[in-house]
Amino acid sequence: MKRITLFILILFTLSGCNMSYESIEEAVQSQWKTPIKVVNQDKNNQLVYYFDQSQHILGTYQYENGKYRYDNEQSIGTVFDSESGLPFLLSANHFDGVGEIIHGAIKTEQEVDRFVIEYKCGEKQEIQARSNTFITEFPSYLTIDADGFFGEVENAYAYDKNNEIIESWK
Repeated sequence: MKRITLFILILFTLSGCNMSYESIEEAVQSQWKTPIKVVNQDKNNQLVYYFDQSQHILGTYQYENGKYRYDNEQSIGTVFDSESGLPFLLSANHFDGVGEIIHGAIKTEQEVDRFVIEYKCGEKQEIQARSNTFITEFPSYLTIDADGFFGEVENAYAYDKNNEIIESWK
């Protein structure tokens, strides 16, 4: 009986090791056959923004005991382009256990310093860019869910470090 219990315990421990990784990159890559590139991470909300070929993907991960786990269960991916101007993504989604999240990106070789979202109520939300992407929570003055987000947005802008507008969303 002791051997069976020990064997089951070893199997349980080893199976848990197969799903946990030292880095977020390894955890996300474990779900994909094609190479991915992690470009942004929100450690407080355990969100990761990455590229899979031409897709921009935001998903949740778990971090416990110094190890990362990722399973694509809560992820949203999109491909975006533009007929005029630089391609500019602005998106809002609900993630269970996290809440309402805004994320976006701009496709440009120029480095984005920050994004600013202007709301119809007159408020502005400034978010630091990372690899020309951003992840942020809904501001406290928005009392809507992700479905109503675009009805509250006036415009969004990407700025460089010299405070020059790179591109606007609209």
